[in-house]
Amino acid sequence: MSDDLSLLRRELASIEARVAREVDPRGRGPFIAATVLVLLIALAAPQVDGLRAWQVLAGGHDEVAALARLFTWFVVVFGIGASALAAWTRRWVFAWVAMAGVTVGTALGLLTYWSQHSVRSAETGSLGYGLLIEWAAMALLAVLWIPVVAGRSNLLER
Repeated sequence: MSDDLSLLRRELASIEARVAREVDPRGRGPFIAATVLVLLIALAAPQVDGLRAWQVLAGGHDEVAALARLFTWFVVVFGIGASALAAWTRRWVFAWVAMAGVTVGTALGLLTYWSQHSVRSAETGSLGYGLLIEWAAMALLAVLWIPVVAGRSNLLER
């Protein structure tokens, strides 16, 4: 009888450990997926000086600042990659990485807009609407991921 109980305790402990590694985005899941889709579409929109995201990542022109490249990398890696992976696997670690990345990426996006907007003139080109859409989508992803990650209070109790 005690062997049966110890086996049951081990099985329950493994189930508890598996559940503790998962997150439940609840009603935020479809919004996260839609925002990732918006980010994918925004990558095709003009970013800086009429360049698309892949051109910015590849180097673009000399006028494209390193901050614009860094922000675009954050969009691709954290906004699209980590957010999609976290939403698909529902792992707390991936959700935490996505939340941290999109939060830092939101600040980088604001700095990118500010730095590109403050040095723009008629001869150097213009900011594209894709940069603004990406920044807004990254901010929305941060707002969506923070409650999901912060809702894991049982990890703090251990």
